[in-house]
Amino acid sequence: MKTTINILFVIFFIASCYLFISCDSTTEVATEVSNTNFEASESFYFSIPVDNKTMFTIAGINGTININGEANADSVIINGEKIVKSESIEDAQANLQNLNVVVRDLASGVTVETDQPDETGGRNFEVNYNVTLPNSFLVTAANVNGTVTVDSINNNVTAANVNGQILLGDIVGSATVSLVNGQIVGKITLPLNGSINMGNVNGNVTLEIPTSTSAQFSAGLTNGNIIIDNLTLQNQISTPTSIVGTLGGGQGAISLATVNGNISAVGF
Repeated sequence: MKTTINILFVIFFIASCYLFISCDSTTEVATEVSNTNFEASESFYFSIPVDNKTMFTIAGINGTININGEANADSVIINGEKIVKSESIEDAQANLQNLNVVVRDLASGVTVETDQPDETGGRNFEVNYNVTLPNSFLVTAANVNGTVTVDSINNNVTAANVNGQILLGDIVGSATVSLVNGQIVGKITLPLNGSINMGNVNGNVTLEIPTSTSAQFSAGLTNGNIIIDNLTLQNQISTPTSIVGTLGGGQGAISLATVNGNISAVGF
């Protein structure tokens, strides 16, 4: 039952991300192209003072999202590259104007969004993001195709992707992670009463946590293996497709799920 609930959560969360990503769209591209052998690119750069902001949200479509926290950052820096691939360099360059990075400077935080046509005419539109921000920010990142990487954040992280990877490194906080196809890898220090929820459909889930972690633990899958390494689970109950138990005092909660793939929970 727990595995089913987690997978339904994944599907709901990914659907929500689609709605979030699709809230804006440029003028649709009408003409069709026969190939994507030619490429045009353009770099971008934004710098927004932190002021009293505490949150960062980004929604990509195709490409990579790399987010890195820094202890003394006084600005949110967003840079990267927009890329269009088409059947001619002229068409690719012309369609760069249909691929936009929308940055909103809000009182509470910063939001970033890829804005591209719903109908691409066979062209490839891609935006690769590199973001540097205060490590105390609350981070939400969503993508459709590509990799989402979040490093060195001392706050809660929410990440979703459809095809690709989600990589979390040196996170101190709660984490909610959802993926359809690919792998999830996280190294997370869970605060007392915090929670980690990682759900995948097709692919592995790997979580590294301190051996001193306190949480109610559950892992469930349909096809694959569950590996627990260097962690002591009290009151453990195991079946061929699930493991539940208590880590430390059990104050927090950890739930890991996949349909097709392996689950690994490793203590460090």
